[in-house]
Amino acid sequence: MTPIFLTAYLLVAGLPTGQGPVTFGMTVDQLRGKVEVEKVNTTEGFNYAEHLEENPEVYARMTNQHERIEYYFFDGRLYKIFIIYDRMLYHTGLYDRLVSDTQKQYGTPEKVFDESLLDLLIHHTLWEDESSSLDIRQGAGFIYQVRTDKAMAEKKARAQKKKKGI
Repeated sequence: MTPIFLTAYLLVAGLPTGQGPVTFGMTVDQLRGKVEVEKVNTTEGFNYAEHLEENPEVYARMTNQHERIEYYFFDGRLYKIFIIYDRMLYHTGLYDRLVSDTQKQYGTPEKVFDESLLDLLIHHTLWEDESSSLDIRQGAGFIYQVRTDKAMAEKKARAQKKKKGI
């Protein structure tokens, strides 16, 4: 009798391509049709999370769970979403729970690393697939979840590099 070997495969869903009813590639009008948002005035200081974003077009809302969600647009399309958790949750183990829950759903992260940003230490746990990235960050008294459409982020980076080269 020949032994039979069975191979088990863990099917991992693709990373999120948005958040809730909001998906990457939406226009501002489409976003407003899904959630109530306000345009962030980016000329009045850094009242948005991604401080190194060049020429940001940002819309934001607060959830019933006291999360601030910021929607970043490039070329008229949504390409990045920041979920900023209430500062009061910083020391409650929320970061570890978010990482654990995300790891259960999407597997082992691609990278775990620390970054010094504006002299503040930021800890990252990053998942990536072909089209999206999901970065859970902790630092500067905040916990963030950053979801990004990789193709649009690369397109924006190329456009900014080209603009600087002129």
